[in-house]
This record gives sequence, structure tokens and C-alpha cells, in this order.
Amino acid sequence: MARFIVEASSTIEELDLEGGGKIRWLITHRDGAQNFSMRLITIPGGKSTPNHSHDYEHEIFVLAGKGEAELEGKKISVEKDMFLFIPGGVTHTIRAESSMKMICVVPVEAAMKILGY
Repeated sequence: MARFIVEASSTIEELDLEGGGKIRWLITHRDGAQNFSMRLITIPGGKSTPNHSHDYEHEIFVLAGKGEAELEGKKISVEKDMFLFIPGGVTHTIRAESSMKMICVVPVEAAMKILGY
């Protein structure tokens, strides 16, 4: 029988990100996910995610708030109900004007690299 999970995000440990954002790794390989990891990212107004790049793609859906994504130096306004596709190798950050909440999906290999096995 396949393992399934139904849980409140508040039960997952929230970790600090450089820039002032926070992250919760909701679903990872540690839960049995074989393809994707899902993260909940929150960014208080005036804070950001780190400006970085990595070799994997990710998909982001903005649940709440308003801010600015910077992708390879290009600034783009983002807000609730918008989504972003960020290919691997693209330098990026998101800065919040008002408190933001986002779902971010990455390949399970990303969680393995960051969280370990």
C-alpha cells in the first residue's frame, strides 16, 4: 500500500533563508516522493529570498502578497495568483513589497542535495 500524507503546513519546521525569507519543506524524498519536492516559502514585506542560481528548474505559485522577481537581472512584478517557471542556471531572487506566501516545486534531487538523505 502506498504511503500518503495529509498534514497541516504549520507542523513542518520553518527554516530561515538568507535575505529574511522562510522555508518549510512540505514534501520530500524523506516522505517517499520520487519525483518532486514541495516547499512553502514566506517572505515578510521588505525581505527577500537569497540571490542565487542552481542547476535545477523550479516552479512557483504565489498564494499571497506582492513583490518583485529578479531573473538574470530583469525585474518583474509578481503578486497573488501569478506563477513563475525558473529554469536551471538562472540567477534569481524574490523581494516582497507586502508579505508573500508561495508554493515552490523542485525536483526531488534538489531536496537530496540540500537536506541530505
